[in-house]
Amino acid sequence: MTSSDLASLVAARLCHDLISPMGAIGNGLELLQLTDGAGSAELALVNESLANALAKLRFYRVAFGPADPQARQSLDEAAQITDAMFHGRFSVAWDAHGGDLPRPIARLAYLAVLCLEKSLPMGGTVRIGLLEGGLSLAVEGRRTTPPTAHWAHVTDGAALPDIKPDAVQFPLLAAALAESGHRLAARFTETAAELSITALRPALAAVRF
Repeated sequence: MTSSDLASLVAARLCHDLISPMGAIGNGLELLQLTDGAGSAELALVNESLANALAKLRFYRVAFGPADPQARQSLDEAAQITDAMFHGRFSVAWDAHGGDLPRPIARLAYLAVLCLEKSLPMGGTVRIGLLEGGLSLAVEGRRTTPPTAHWAHVTDGAALPDIKPDAVQFPLLAAALAESGHRLAARFTETAAELSITALRPALAAVRF
């Protein structure tokens, strides 16, 4: 077992163990709201914060946890998770509905979205489409400031500069691509970004989602 495998298991354990008590907090808040009628503004704020925290845990469990090649995630569930995780000036829209994705592909999508979020300081809507054995991600009409060295590590395996916690998704995406047998091509202009994730092996490219 590699250090990367251990880190994924730790992430999954943390997310799993934290979701249960946070769910219990949500149940307690529901009881308080029933007792107090519609509830106070303070309770509404706590409810919103709890929903945001639960959304992050669900998202991070897929993005940072282990990805069993035999496991799958429905596209509807993926859309629900990204809708809850991202709203406001940065959002995610799936062009496909129904069906499901192999868990390793779902992980690639989540990590790529995090990398795009880091590259779009003004936000934007990332549209995710399905390719044979891979994914496409695109956003238009927003200013981009991609961290060039980080993306070069993902696309070309270039040496990685010192990484801060808010950019850990880049080396994780590079490792996930290698593990799943995929490559990523990225194109940025001043107001648009396009990513293409494709399979390196013909057998993987033939897989339809």
